Amino acid sequence: MARNIWDRLTDKRQLVMRGRTENEVEWRLNITPIGLWGGIAGLIILIFITLLLLMSYTSILDMLPGYRTDAEKREAHLRESIMRLDIMERNMSEILAYNEAVATIMGGSTPTVHSTVLTDTIRYDKSRILPTRADTLLRAALESTTGEYSLSNTKPLKSEAAMFSSPMRGTITRNFDAPESSYDVAIMSIDGDDSVMAVENGTVIGTVEHGQGIGSVTIQHGGGYISVYKQLGEILVRKGQTVQSGAVIGRLNTPEAEEQNTTLEFELWRDGTAVDPERYILF
Repeated sequence: MARNIWDRLTDKRQLVMRGRTENEVEWRLNITPIGLWGGIAGLIILIFITLLLLMSYTSILDMLPGYRTDAEKREAHLRESIMRLDIMERNMSEILAYNEAVATIMGGSTPTVHSTVLTDTIRYDKSRILPTRADTLLRAALESTTGEYSLSNTKPLKSEAAMFSSPMRGTITRNFDAPESSYDVAIMSIDGDDSVMAVENGTVIGTVEHGQGIGSVTIQHGGGYISVYKQLGEILVRKGQTVQSGAVIGRLNTPEAEEQNTTLEFELWRDGTAVDPERYILF
């Protein structure tokens, strides 16, 4: 069956052209059906490639109805850019007006309303914005010498913050209090991770076992800083060892510990004086 189909496709046929008067053969062409279909397919591919080249390297698309020319595209892009600039200008005007009103209120004055009437010129219409009870309460809270929102009670920025990395993934449950001789901060682990890490590059200058599976590690850092890690159930470094910042130096618990410890006691000393770790570490 397949052989018969192939024979039919490859069987040569003769295309003859005869004269109208003499009926003599003037032109003949031997062709197979498969060759005829191949020629048609090749012609279609050639036409397709020619159209692609014309559309890519000529302006033939500009002559098609409904297709935007380059000039129309540039004009549309220009309009969009102008609209974006107008929106940005309005937003900037609103921000500047808001900041000006806030500055006027903080200066003890009452701002006027900006209005635009039939023109693009912004002018004052002299109408007043009456203060509300919320404005009065906010100003009183800001001008007060005490309270959470008092401007005079604003804490200065800590220039030494985030000088070291955190010794543990956790939250502080007890703060540093030098007058009460509390020189450490208590850090409670989160997510069950009891790994304790070095806060900075340094050298281990002491490891102490306090008994009952509790120990501590002391590390000397540059600049006169010393960090102390207490309440460790497992110590993973030795005296004289050099450690890198973030390296695990111990854990709060041993694998066989029956009662799980979740709190690390951490101290930071500078030139022999205990300092508040929260001034140097972002917990």
